[in-house]
Formats: sequence, C-alpha cells, structure tokens
Amino acid sequence: MRPAGVSDAQGEVDARYAELIGRYLAFYDALRRRERRPKSAAQRQFQDVAWGKAEPVTEHEKAYVWHLTRLRISPFGPPPSAPAVDHSHDQFAPGARPVSAEVGSKWDKAYREKRGGREFY
Repeated sequence: MRPAGVSDAQGEVDARYAELIGRYLAFYDALRRRERRPKSAAQRQFQDVAWGKAEPVTEHEKAYVWHLTRLRISPFGPPPSAPAVDHSHDQFAPGARPVSAEVGSKWDKAYREKRGGREFY
C-alpha cells in the first residue's frame, strides 16, 4: 500500500534510490566527507553535487541528493530559521537604546538606526 498522493512511478523511483543508498552509502559518504579522493571525473562531479555546487545528473547523484534531503543535511535541507536582525531593542528610539551590562555583549547594537527602510549599526 502506498501513501495517498504517491504514484506507483514515484514509489519505484524511491525504491530504486533506497536500493542504491543501501548498497553504496559508505562510498558516497566517503566521497562527500573527503575521506576518499576522487579517482575520476565522475567522482569529482559526484563530490560537487554532494556539496551543492552542481545539479545531479546520474542516478547515483540523484539517489544521494534524495538521501541527503530526507536527512535534512545541508545544502539540501531547509535553511535554519533565524532572524536577520536582532529586534530586542525595537521599543527604543534610535540612539537612546540601553547598552547591556552583560559580559560579551556587543555595545554597538544599542546605536543602530533605521534609514530608508534599512537598519544600520
């Protein structure tokens, strides 16, 4: 039984990718982690794909990208959700923001200002 929304063709592709991963995962990981030097142009291409520098072309490359995406390994997983700007001092007017007495905090965040819709430190 296939889950709803998964076609037979996609299920066959997933099964083929799972078979390739089960058989060659140690080799794929060794290339990606630079534990094994590439000995051919195809292996160098595979490294580029594994590092996100090139698009997958071969079945092995597509299977490994499928595997990395399932495990959410960069650069194929979703990007981390982090705010671009620290909004902890937004309730204060620019130039009047307090400086934290916390050891290791950046004092210059207190003096940032907004100009033309952008924020400057």
